[in-house]
Amino acid sequence: MYAQFHRRRTLRRGAALVAMASMQLLQACQGVLDVSLPGKVPETALTNPGLSSTLVNGAQADFECAFSEYVHDTGLWANETLNSSSNGEVVGWGARTSSYDNGVLPCQSAAATLGNYALYVPLQTARFQAEQAVATLDGFTDTQVPTRATLTATALTYAGFTYTLLAEAYCQVATGPEPLITPAAALAIAEARFTRAIDLATTAGNATARNASLVGRARVRLDLRNLAGAAQDARQVTSSTFAFLATYNTQPVRRYNTAVAATTINAHESVAPEYQGLTVGGVADKRVPVGTDPKRPKGQDGTTPLFLQLKYTALDSPMPIATWDEAQLIIAEADPASAVTAINNIRTKYSLPAYTGTGSAADVQEERRRTLFFDGHRIGDILRYGAPYSFATGKNQKGVPYGDRTCLPLPSSETNGR
Repeated sequence: MYAQFHRRRTLRRGAALVAMASMQLLQACQGVLDVSLPGKVPETALTNPGLSSTLVNGAQADFECAFSEYVHDTGLWANETLNSSSNGEVVGWGARTSSYDNGVLPCQSAAATLGNYALYVPLQTARFQAEQAVATLDGFTDTQVPTRATLTATALTYAGFTYTLLAEAYCQVATGPEPLITPAAALAIAEARFTRAIDLATTAGNATARNASLVGRARVRLDLRNLAGAAQDARQVTSSTFAFLATYNTQPVRRYNTAVAATTINAHESVAPEYQGLTVGGVADKRVPVGTDPKRPKGQDGTTPLFLQLKYTALDSPMPIATWDEAQLIIAEADPASAVTAINNIRTKYSLPAYTGTGSAADVQEERRRTLFFDGHRIGDILRYGAPYSFATGKNQKGVPYGDRTCLPLPSSETNGR
């Protein structure tokens, strides 16, 4: 049989039917995804060592689709962007009043389905695919798959990041038919995945997977308040040019950078005022590039002034998953004595005026807000920091009241009958 992804109940059954969902979409990809695959791959092929790279590529493709959805969707939820649409779904999501069952669509396969805030099923698909790839590779030998260590490290890296994203955004996490777990428990799983990835990548000489997993584990340890461990991991990422990227393309639709499609192209979201016109010592802060279009001054709703995020400018713009920048910010937060140096390291990289503060927690958090703008960090940061860092309250620019939800609720299919 061929695996298909079915909504809702599928996730409670451990997502067993999603195994090959991503294999249908790997044409026209970039970088390590420059491969040409058949339209469908039978599940029995997963036992073929010769398809190990295909399996890991599939896990990567599913993660990347989920990641652009995550960045776009949580960016609106956490008010990096504002609803500038007349679409009811955008209005509800931007006001944090969306139904619990939003996000149960798979990654989009047609342009008409863009903007459906479909992040839950894509994330769970990516999680299952990465875990499946690891389990399959563990059943092979190095003789059967000479690159098994580096492939396993790569799959573990993506697994670690899916658990991290789920834990940072959702109120609870589902990992199959087992009882729901807390975000902290999901972060512990992510830490274990990253730890194994670091060990394998070190042995295999895979610097990309190693550095990505070091940043990932540092991020998780920061969330878990293991500050010494977070700083130790982050300090091992030494190249200021390091960036572990999610890749995108102009075809097929599910390879789009969704943030670009929803903001720059379709004008459904506008950059929030608190991210507009930011400066450092009178110099424009290039970490938060925002612009306008004289030919399109208003959003899709015809009323909201349209400010465009320029961090991602095209449907094939890559997105950072883990970077040296983030590692420096983790050092700054986890080790206050190093905060001034870490902040200045980043400012030097972006040719910004030197930081002259004391490295206060508020200053570190502001540097994170700017440096990691629209990278998928803001929702987790607000939940981790707590007051006075909070989600928007009152009414938005259209007079729509904000809801009281903070973390993302699970769809009813994950909670009914448990």
